[in-house]
Amino acid sequence: MKIGKKGKLLIAGTITAAFLAAAPFVLYLEVLPRAVSSPKTTAFISKTLKKHAGLDLVVENARLDTSLTPVLGFNVAKVSLSKDKKEVFNLENFGILLSLSEIFKKRIVINQLGADYIFVDIDALSSLMPVTKKEPQKKAESDWDIDLFSAKMFVKKCLFTYKANDTSIRLRGKDFEINNQDAKNYIHFKFFTEFEKNNKKVIIAAADRDTIYIENHKINVDNFAFFINRSKITVNAYADNKKQYYLEAAANNFNIKDIIEIVESNLIISNGSEMLAGFKDLNGSFNSKIVIANNKIDGKVTLNNFSCKLIPLNNLPLKLNSGIALINNKDIILKDVVGYYGSGKENSLKIYGGIYDYFKTAKTVITTDATVTNEFAAQYLSKVVGYPFSIIGKGGARIVFEALGTKMDLTFLCKLAKGSDFLVDGASLSPASYDRAAKAVMHFQGDNINIETIDYYIAEVIDKGSKLQPILTLDGNVRITDGFIRDLGFNIPKPLPSEFLNIFMQQKVFRKGTIAGNLRYINTGAVPKIKGDMALKDIRIPAQRLFIKEAKLQTNKDSILLSSNGRYRRTSYNVSGDLLNEIKLPIVVNSINLKIDELNIEKIMASFNRQYASTEINKAAFTTVKDMDDDDDSDVVAFNPGMLIIKECIFNVVKGSYKGIDFANLVSNLTLDKNGVLKVESNKFDIAEGISSAKIVCDLKKHLYSVRLGIKDVNSDIMATSLLALEREISGKASGLIQLNTDDSMKLNGSIKFAIKNGTIQKIGLVEYVLKFTALFRNPLAMISPATFMDLVNVPEGKFEKISGELFMKDNVVERMKIQSSAAQLSSLIVGRFDLESRDASLRIYTKMSNRNKGFAGALRNISLNSLANRVPLSGRNDSNYYAAELSLLPEIDADEKDCQVFLIKADGDVEHNNFLSSLKRIK
Repeated sequence: MKIGKKGKLLIAGTITAAFLAAAPFVLYLEVLPRAVSSPKTTAFISKTLKKHAGLDLVVENARLDTSLTPVLGFNVAKVSLSKDKKEVFNLENFGILLSLSEIFKKRIVINQLGADYIFVDIDALSSLMPVTKKEPQKKAESDWDIDLFSAKMFVKKCLFTYKANDTSIRLRGKDFEINNQDAKNYIHFKFFTEFEKNNKKVIIAAADRDTIYIENHKINVDNFAFFINRSKITVNAYADNKKQYYLEAAANNFNIKDIIEIVESNLIISNGSEMLAGFKDLNGSFNSKIVIANNKIDGKVTLNNFSCKLIPLNNLPLKLNSGIALINNKDIILKDVVGYYGSGKENSLKIYGGIYDYFKTAKTVITTDATVTNEFAAQYLSKVVGYPFSIIGKGGARIVFEALGTKMDLTFLCKLAKGSDFLVDGASLSPASYDRAAKAVMHFQGDNINIETIDYYIAEVIDKGSKLQPILTLDGNVRITDGFIRDLGFNIPKPLPSEFLNIFMQQKVFRKGTIAGNLRYINTGAVPKIKGDMALKDIRIPAQRLFIKEAKLQTNKDSILLSSNGRYRRTSYNVSGDLLNEIKLPIVVNSINLKIDELNIEKIMASFNRQYASTEINKAAFTTVKDMDDDDDSDVVAFNPGMLIIKECIFNVVKGSYKGIDFANLVSNLTLDKNGVLKVESNKFDIAEGISSAKIVCDLKKHLYSVRLGIKDVNSDIMATSLLALEREISGKASGLIQLNTDDSMKLNGSIKFAIKNGTIQKIGLVEYVLKFTALFRNPLAMISPATFMDLVNVPEGKFEKISGELFMKDNVVERMKIQSSAAQLSSLIVGRFDLESRDASLRIYTKMSNRNKGFAGALRNISLNSLANRVPLSGRNDSNYYAAELSLLPEIDADEKDCQVFLIKADGDVEHNNFLSSLKRIK
């Protein structure tokens, strides 16, 4: 049969339509499964990932199963993804079976879903995803429905990890299964999840125990239990495919430590660890029940017991016996929380307040009403401040704690009624018949406590409506961790007891008297400074034996201006000066005027010598003592060299003394350098009935002292008695130069050069003196009779027109002595050695006398000399030549040499007490 043109077109159209109709089925049944399982497809995908992302993809035995039924299946033996040889994803023996029978209703039904093993490194995998910047869009709700309620699902093992910054999460699971064979499809599983952040671990673990199942397209949870660390939580819940849900979580005796570990980890509250920074040793338990249903939260937590320690208050113990927390969608409200602090229930407290908008800002406002007792003041507040406080009786206090983010605020209110008192180191700051109140506002942020204000009030009556001015205000900033003061100041409008200052010194330095004004310690720059205007009156500093009658302190940017008068030990003083405004050791005095009534140099030197000698600066500026009477005469000066530098000082001493030498009207320039070297220079002052200029250098650290005195018309007996212990040996007005030095042994070294007009030498050096004690001579060679005394009654007793001398000393020994004296008819020379301590001497004493008769006394003297000459014959050898060098030093007298006789006395031993004469010679 011949087919026409129209027939051919019809057949071609039919075949084309059949092909087009069959093509999707062929693509679905043959092409797509082959493409999925083809190694070429896998290789292409792997190559592309490697090239563009550096990823290694492994796919084993991928298979897509299709049929003429609307059921689709996919299985793969392994899918692994790695980056730089590190595995980030692994899926083993995965399979899924789903039905597309209702696809046109936008519904897909999962019949089966499972895998033998799943591993996902979440943070590593997410980092491989491309980052695109898109404008935020409102999330559109999908109208597709994925039905899992009828599915059979299983996962034999799984591991999910996440690690970023300081957060680590590891979830391990096994034996996950949902069996859809029964009316109730039970969900079985076991999992163990470990959260770690900030070195804190939180563990959540659970096993189903046939408590979770699917029934009528709804997931049900009946008494499912899981554990957070050591505490158990029981859950009842349901959720359906219509987005209806209900969740109830309950716990009995939940351990507070487990909650603390969650908060400190910052997993839920971002700054949780900072919120708990002021607490330690938190313990206790609570019961709770929280219901979440349809976007509504309703919960109640009942406190069984709670204890902790408050770190900022010297670890103050806090014990709570009961309390309730009510929880809603935004807030946590505290009610009826009661307990006590410290060691006893008399320190009662009540807490109320809440945490508001806890998912976003977590603003916290908690108020505590407490009874304030002496235990709080003595054992906790004192330790925080560093100075003793105490409370007589008790008072009421309110503490309001507010926190928002990293910032925390604390407001403290306290009142002590009449009969109660607040004491600073045992001293009251106000009359006992008055009410007292205190208010403190502080802010905590980071490591800083900002003391906005601490106000102290007193009045006969203080009530809620009282408008009072505080008698004391403090403010400043302190570092929480170690109490480091960044700045701290106070204002005292009217005088208060001086003991208040001890709070800042943290020692018992000041006692009695009053202070007024303002003072601020500023430690925010390179060097601490102070700023203020203070007045002090009638204050004692017992450790320094110092009484301050009046004192004023003012400051500017660079200087501390100070003026004061009072008493140091038994000496009155008046001082005014300019100190460098740097609060550090050493203290630097730029210029100062100091006037004292009386100064005992020997006691001051001895007191320094008794102190501990150190080349290092002792950082303790004050030595504390329990108490000290004003009249205590202790010689110890509680001062450490190196603590003080004095650049310029006008030092005025009305009167003073050293070893019996009195001086007065001393006006000198004084300096003290960083090495503890004290220098005093004065051009003119009164000393030993004469005048003097002085230069004194004292190394207070090494205990080395030197003095250079130029003297004029001083009493030579006073000087000899005080310096050489030669009492009444030499008299007359002396001028000269004294250069002495010593150390902590107090032994003298140096030289004394002097000249005396119209003076006397009473003992050493006079033949007359020697003859007066001839009866005690131990040398039988002398053989002089006591009767000789009667022959010598008219011999002058050492009166000279001029006496001059030089003494060179080392360690209290006059190693070289030369004393010359002269008169018209008599001269003498003393040379030798003399020990000032043992009084042992080795002296050669030359005496030249005239034989000529001058008057009746001269005749008697001549008779005496003749008698003496007969008793003491001329030396057999030529001694005048032997002693020529020393004889040349004998002063001339008013007589010819032929009319003169010279006697040599050698004295050895204790010439002061035993008068031992070793020899007596007439050498001319």
